[in-house]
Amino acid sequence: PFEKEFFKKFHWESDYVGNPVLDAIKAHHVASGFLEQYRFDPVKPLVALLPGSRKQELKYIIPLMTAIVQRFPDYQFGLAAISNLDPAFYGELARHPQVKVIQEDTYNLLAHATAAVVTSGTATLETALCKVPQVVVYKANPASYWIAKWLVKVPYISLVNLIAGREVVKEMIQEKANANSVGIELKRLVADEEYRRIIQNGYEEITAILDTGGSASENAARLMTNYLTADPFPIT
Repeated sequence: PFEKEFFKKFHWESDYVGNPVLDAIKAHHVASGFLEQYRFDPVKPLVALLPGSRKQELKYIIPLMTAIVQRFPDYQFGLAAISNLDPAFYGELARHPQVKVIQEDTYNLLAHATAAVVTSGTATLETALCKVPQVVVYKANPASYWIAKWLVKVPYISLVNLIAGREVVKEMIQEKANANSVGIELKRLVADEEYRRIIQNGYEEITAILDTGGSASENAARLMTNYLTADPFPIT
């Protein structure tokens, strides 16, 4: 929705039609046998690990997530993996005994997760719309990161905080994305009920901002039809 104002600066009128991620999550039917299928313990906290899909970022994120898993022997972890990536990219993390690899089934993983560690990207919004408390992490080549930081002036990097216009979830970036800092935040996400509630209230705000009441594709089609059939020379 905030992009309307951006385009308005350049004298372009635009319409916000909705968000296809929200549509997809609304349409998703949670699999009731998910925990049994992957042999998760229904009592232990389940933490979703969403490392992203960019190969260059995985080189930095996978070691971080592996170190986080090793700090929490009482938690169980679900690794959201992508089928078109070589399994070797997930390395030691995928082989860890506390980790189950969940391939192409992220929404069911999030539906059952207590908390999540998520690489900045669309997955942060998906996690928020699934109402899972999360900590956002991001690590990249230092030179590339500082060039991007110099070129792009935004207060946050996660879609969650950008849409809300404030900090709803913690962002751990570059040197702050370490096992100790992320581990402290993850423990709070799992154990502190009041903290969890505050984050989930923020998620409700984001859902309200994004939700148009109809699907994004239907809204786009309706608007295109209206514009194409409107009288180009209205009588005034």
